[in-house]
Amino acid sequence: MIFFVALISILLVISPWLWISWNYEKDLSLTNEIPTINNLINNSIDICSISDIKYDCGYFGITQEQCEARFCCWRPSKNPEDNWCFYKKGDSYSCDIDPATRVDCGYMGIQKDECVNNLNCCWKPTDVIGGNYCYYMTQPCKGYKVVNIEKRHNDRVLIANLELNGIGCGLYGQDSNHLKLLVEYETKDRLHVKIYDPNEQRFEIPEEIVPIPESEPITDDMLYTFVYNKSPFTFSVARTSTGEKIIDTNVPGMNTLVFEDQYMEISFKLPQDPFIYGLGEVVDTLRRNPRGTFHTIWTRDAATPIAENIYGAQPFYMEMRNGTAHGVFLRNSNGMDIAITPGNPTKLNWKVIGGVFDFYIFLGPTPSDVIAQYTKIIGRPSLPPYWALGYHQCRWGYSNLTMLENVVSEFKSNNIPLETIWSDIDYMENFKDFTWDSVNFPRHEMKNFVMKLRENEQHYVVIVDPGIKIEAGYHPYEDGVNRNVFIKNSRGKNIVGRVWPGLTVFPDWFNKDTLNYWGDMFENWLGDVAVDGIWIDMNELASWCRGECVNDEETNSGVQSSQYVGDQNNYNQSRKLRNSPYKINNGGIRLPLDDNALSMDAIHNNGFLEYDVHNLYGHMESMITYDVLSKRIRKGKRPFIITRSTFAGTGKYAGHWTGDNWSNWDHLYMSIPGLLNFQLFGIPFVGADICGFKEAVTEELCLRWMQLGSFYPFMRNHNGLDEASQEPYLWPSVAKISRKFINIRYSLLSYYYTLFYESHKKGLTVWRPLFFEFPLSKSSLLIDKQFMIGSGLLLSPVLSSNVDDVIALIPPGLWYDFYSNKFSYNITNPDGEYVNLSAPLDILPILIRGGHILPMQYPELTTAATKRNNYYLIIALDEDEYAKGTLYLDDGESIDVGKNFTYLTFIVNDDTLILRCDIESPHKKRLYKREENQNEYNNDIMDIMDVVIIISIQNWIKLL
Repeated sequence: MIFFVALISILLVISPWLWISWNYEKDLSLTNEIPTINNLINNSIDICSISDIKYDCGYFGITQEQCEARFCCWRPSKNPEDNWCFYKKGDSYSCDIDPATRVDCGYMGIQKDECVNNLNCCWKPTDVIGGNYCYYMTQPCKGYKVVNIEKRHNDRVLIANLELNGIGCGLYGQDSNHLKLLVEYETKDRLHVKIYDPNEQRFEIPEEIVPIPESEPITDDMLYTFVYNKSPFTFSVARTSTGEKIIDTNVPGMNTLVFEDQYMEISFKLPQDPFIYGLGEVVDTLRRNPRGTFHTIWTRDAATPIAENIYGAQPFYMEMRNGTAHGVFLRNSNGMDIAITPGNPTKLNWKVIGGVFDFYIFLGPTPSDVIAQYTKIIGRPSLPPYWALGYHQCRWGYSNLTMLENVVSEFKSNNIPLETIWSDIDYMENFKDFTWDSVNFPRHEMKNFVMKLRENEQHYVVIVDPGIKIEAGYHPYEDGVNRNVFIKNSRGKNIVGRVWPGLTVFPDWFNKDTLNYWGDMFENWLGDVAVDGIWIDMNELASWCRGECVNDEETNSGVQSSQYVGDQNNYNQSRKLRNSPYKINNGGIRLPLDDNALSMDAIHNNGFLEYDVHNLYGHMESMITYDVLSKRIRKGKRPFIITRSTFAGTGKYAGHWTGDNWSNWDHLYMSIPGLLNFQLFGIPFVGADICGFKEAVTEELCLRWMQLGSFYPFMRNHNGLDEASQEPYLWPSVAKISRKFINIRYSLLSYYYTLFYESHKKGLTVWRPLFFEFPLSKSSLLIDKQFMIGSGLLLSPVLSSNVDDVIALIPPGLWYDFYSNKFSYNITNPDGEYVNLSAPLDILPILIRGGHILPMQYPELTTAATKRNNYYLIIALDEDEYAKGTLYLDDGESIDVGKNFTYLTFIVNDDTLILRCDIESPHKKRLYKREENQNEYNNDIMDIMDVVIIISIQNWIKLL
């Protein structure tokens, strides 16, 4: 029996406490060095080496994989008396296992007799959604104990050594003997809790990819307290105001803490009926189902299946309790499962297959506070260019320039606003990046086309995929090979994938030379075709082989090999990466990690493994593309980037669309929780494909979708190659509705733009769930078929066929009809009231909230023309005849506007309209006349305000 005991290094801090930035990771002898294939194994106990082979765990014919799935040991032997599969040393195996941690032993439809008698497994039916009836026995894990602890920096930093209780449990590998706990009281409303192995090199996200925040001076009282138990080690975080534990890892029936080579587990106790939001990306309801949510985080190219992992990785959630909100961010890019399961108690269970536990906990207390606190550390969302808020038209199947020109012409002839026309991969030569099809999209003609769009104040966006075709003479490929900027396989060769152009290689964003390579490709390609934005797709990273493709140069086809493509010496290690001991629920059926992806042992620069950084690829492409566009292509101008794959902080660089949705009513509805989720994730510039991407859309569905889509933060109609066209001018009814609602959108552009500015500066959201504005209304916690735009507008769209009314929750307060500007409801019930709203085909019910001021403009066919028009205010008074609103103005395109902006605050109080101004703009004489030595301005001196409409419960007044 051999014990590998790791040494714990302790660094003494000799410098006095100063209010400067410091790096605790260096203080604590941590490292961001990344494990390569040869140093993944932890210096810890191998339980199987001390277990007794006489305790048979298997059955005749059992395989190693089947044995290890039972949490048992596998040791082949030449002695016929020895059991090859035997139980691990420790506590007795048990069937008394919480549904959250059951591992499936059977298959769909298995019966009790076969489960128990043939497979020697446990059988216990459960009403937990997704819970297994037939499952493996396991041992309880005893977790860790605190062996010593110290506090630093005026007790704002707590550091503890944790030691394994007993021999561990070896659920999916060897347990770490020693761990480190780091607790940092970073701000009054943000707590950092990190658990890691100080003696093992485990992957942690580099600070350049996702920032590591600094602690700040604290002058106010803390909103939280941190408490720990020594043995077994657990911890809790409580609100100081109420004493309620919002995080508590002491969960009966669950393992307290598991920390193994490729498996970590911890659980949080939840209230009996929790209101959890976030964790993405997923197509599902907004509130995560308390009867059973099993969410997997692993970026995946999948056409929006319900309740499965898809394009983005967002390990963040928000919980509402008793009218207050808190949030949790796990700063970890490895694959993971997060389960919410009912029981006694209800719990949230994290199962992660690499990295460390690195939690940031945000105390709110309001939902908006939580998102502001979260985006403060991951990066505030970028402010989109003004024109990006217009209407976008796209499809896969605009197969030549003439089709693009015809679409633009049809919009104009039908008097429907069109801001931007898009090209999918049709424009490329044989689907190759950085090319123009010389027949269907001749370069010189594309140049003229884009120039004509510019003359009409319209724009052009094209798609770029990360896969670079393997082809002799193709400059992006040959130049990339010469610069050595592509991801490598385990043998150090460029790893081969397959996407649209055939066999491909992929840029390695971790390579410092890739930035210049990517910039050169864009500059050479766009030198004379000045496109306005870039759409980046397929960046999960997607590849259509399972792992590496066989490079058959003669057929140029990616042939999936039944065997691993690599050196035999690396085969076992590669299998451990591809099929990690704990299999996350990839695709809802525990698909291998490399399903439609690269091999998990693919190597990025600095030795980073695809296993660890897979979820970061799209995020990093957004970062690199933002840098290229802002510094080399459209210098100093805000880049327009829409990405499919995202991670925490992507909103700083790009917007998002929700992927390949379906032309049905379910996906019309699902677009609302999908877009609301991305407000939580700090990516407010988001939209769904209007009228659906896959399958043919009906006239009624497209009409209702154009209504709703006219209020998406990012508005684009897009559909698939083989589907019928769905441009809104194709049906007279849809054309009429599109004119009406896009005009409404354009009249609200200044309101939207101000919301995006406040998101960029303050971390506020653009779209909002109702509970953001009404956290004390329990009914609002359930609503995901209605939404707020900012604080002032409530929308209740039609989401079903053949209906002309909507049953909607109206929260407390005064509400006015948007179309008539007349008083509609005075709701005094603090929980709100459900009402029936009339919604014929030409109406999407919109209510203005009392107490708010909406800045509006007269709409035109483009955003630029709209922006030149005069403004008017709609002032909706509350019960106290008070109202407030804001308006932000700048040039609409510069990254750094310097002092050339205007930020106005309008306030109505005591029958007086007051204008407060944060302004350093050359346009200020247009906007108002200033009274000497005053910060307040009269409403009758704003030269460009045509009309002020004041609406109240008694009447409405129009002031010219």
